[in-house]
Amino acid sequence: MNRFDRADRRRRGKSDPLDAENAARAVLSGRARAQATAGDGPVEIARMDKPAKDSAVKARTQAINPLKAVLVRADPQLREELAGLGNAELSPTRAVGSTGA
Repeated sequence: MNRFDRADRRRRGKSDPLDAENAARAVLSGRARAQATAGDGPVEIARMDKPAKDSAVKARTQAINPLKAVLVRADPQLREELAGLGNAELSPTRAVGSTGA
């Protein structure tokens, strides 16, 4: 939205109803030249990307938590062998172990 007339703003003050009326008057008179965004720029891409990333992080956490719970109760020798591995290393280890290799 374009800026309001400053003189009018000083005379009438600021409030949501006055702002709405000023915006409507500016549109009807043709003074307002602002256009809506197209919705396909980098901000929109980031806005769509965030929920997907959050969902992936949540799914990864839900996948690794049961594995860690199993490791807590695992054989001490296996626990020592896997103790230094982080989440990224544990996932492939789990996949290899589940195939019987």
